[in-house]
Amino acid sequence: MGNGGIRFGIITTNRSIFEGAGRILREEGQEVQVATVSLDEAIPAGKAMEEDGVEVILSWRGTANLLRESLRIPVLSFPQTSLDLLACLKDSSGRGEKILLPVFRLRLRGMEILEGLLKVKLVQMVYHDRASLEEVVRAGAKEGCQIVIGGGSSVSFAKKHGLKGIEMQVSEDLLLATIENARSVVRSNREEQEKAERYRCIINSVSEGIIAVDKEGRITTINEAARAYLKCPEQNVVGWPVARLVPEAPIAGLMESGQPLMNSLEKIKDEQFVFNHIPVIVADEVVGGVSTFRDISNIMKAENKVRESLTRGLSAKYYLANLIYKSKVMQEVVGRVRRFAQTDSTVLITGETGTGKEIIAQSVHNLSRRSKFPFVSINCAALPEQLLESELFGYEEGAFTGSKKGGKPGLFEMAHLGTVFLDEVASMPPCVQVRLLRVLQENEVRRLGGDRVIPVDVRILAAVNRDLEVEMREGRFREDLFYRFNVLQISIPPLRERSEDIQGIASAFIQSFSAKYKLNPIVIPADCMKKMAGYFWPGNVRQLRNFIERLVVLCNASFGRPVFEELYGELWGSAKGEYPPEEGQGSSLKLELTRSRKETEAEILKKALEQARFSKGKAAEILGISRTTLWKKLKEVEGV
Repeated sequence: MGNGGIRFGIITTNRSIFEGAGRILREEGQEVQVATVSLDEAIPAGKAMEEDGVEVILSWRGTANLLRESLRIPVLSFPQTSLDLLACLKDSSGRGEKILLPVFRLRLRGMEILEGLLKVKLVQMVYHDRASLEEVVRAGAKEGCQIVIGGGSSVSFAKKHGLKGIEMQVSEDLLLATIENARSVVRSNREEQEKAERYRCIINSVSEGIIAVDKEGRITTINEAARAYLKCPEQNVVGWPVARLVPEAPIAGLMESGQPLMNSLEKIKDEQFVFNHIPVIVADEVVGGVSTFRDISNIMKAENKVRESLTRGLSAKYYLANLIYKSKVMQEVVGRVRRFAQTDSTVLITGETGTGKEIIAQSVHNLSRRSKFPFVSINCAALPEQLLESELFGYEEGAFTGSKKGGKPGLFEMAHLGTVFLDEVASMPPCVQVRLLRVLQENEVRRLGGDRVIPVDVRILAAVNRDLEVEMREGRFREDLFYRFNVLQISIPPLRERSEDIQGIASAFIQSFSAKYKLNPIVIPADCMKKMAGYFWPGNVRQLRNFIERLVVLCNASFGRPVFEELYGELWGSAKGEYPPEEGQGSSLKLELTRSRKETEAEILKKALEQARFSKGKAAEILGISRTTLWKKLKEVEGV
């Protein structure tokens, strides 16, 4: 910080001071205000300067002391030295004179030496204000003093009572030294003000209430949040006993024990707050304490904001509008979705792979009261046991090798107030089933490696592509968890049972892929569409989607019957395109497949493997399903 910009004030009746100091400051380009008053008459002038932004006042000794008692800004006095006194005494008439020295409140020391050197008598008399100064001068006259040495007021009173008055002179060196001291004081004062303002802004910017107390338990600092929480009856509560604002505050016990008290639940005026009380210790002695606190409602709001930031992007993008159907069976499914969405109950969604269980789950969420909150989905079959457990329930730092620093919230925490969709829940390992059951029963979750319980409010949607009741009977799925899941149920029919929907779904896929690849949409002839409706689509809508994508790409903007015949033949596992007739055999085969689903799937899987020369990857591609699904289906049909 430079010297510029300091606003000086000079209050004195001493001519050498206000003329000399004023001249020095103006020559340096400093702004200065001057008032030629002294003692108690100077106080109004000092207050006016303070209000006008003056940062430091220079004055004579007695006046400076009175100003310090009344002002908040610094007041510096010009020193009174023996040399200055000698310079004044040279004007006296000679030896034997009796000289009065009016002194403010305290006598000066070492005057005996000057008396011996100058052969004069120096009489010191103490005054406290302007009235007592005049009394001192009058008393000095009665004692035979001929000369009065002092400030401007002393000289004025000397003349009034018939004495010779000599005004104290201040050398230019002392004027310069005092002005430089004033600059240093202002610099330091500004730095302290900046620190105080920074400190004030910091404590007032936090949402927590903050109260600091001294060792007697009296408030030394309180921020705006604390005032608002505690509904302070007065603006200035600094100096109050803290118990006056926070009855039964444990801060007194804190002073004795010197131990912090964290997360203390305390009630004030029928409101609940969470307090942290921390002692202030200096040189092994408790010299005060700091309490920080928040009301519970704000803690909950902050928690929700944190969860919201963590779950940004975890939203449901599908709605019922994304379902394409005209079949009665799908109309019934949609009706169930609408009804179930209005409840908060667990929904079990069943259906073969590729039937659209995820779309149904997201539609339930988007129609529910939780639609503005997260939708978190996880495939229970896609992750190994430990990873699935950590993803669902989260973990604390150091819970296992490779765990993330600081830990990680689980999907149930992230989905707070929203929905968790557990796909392929029948594949969930037993240990995870046990932990999940606790979440459903207690509405709380405990992270791996953690000891704290975190409350959660989530709705559970679960999906399976096989009979969960069979899994329960055969001991692979917990009975108690089964009944927790099986509250409301939505069963999605396979595509072969709603063949009237195939044309609409296929048309929608054609439009989508044509736009994606920037091609003109193809039109599938009625006879070809009829053949597609006669196929049983083991991979359901997902397989139909893959079929249409290949057809759009290979036809390249214009329907080609040979391309269609080849692709349709591949669906039946015939490389030469020799698939069953449309009418007799095809229709009877379709009925047969519907009657004996497991045997039909076994035959289809066998044909696909033969066509793919027993490459499971190629067979899965032919069927339009994933390798995992193919592997599971092969296990299911073993022995059929």
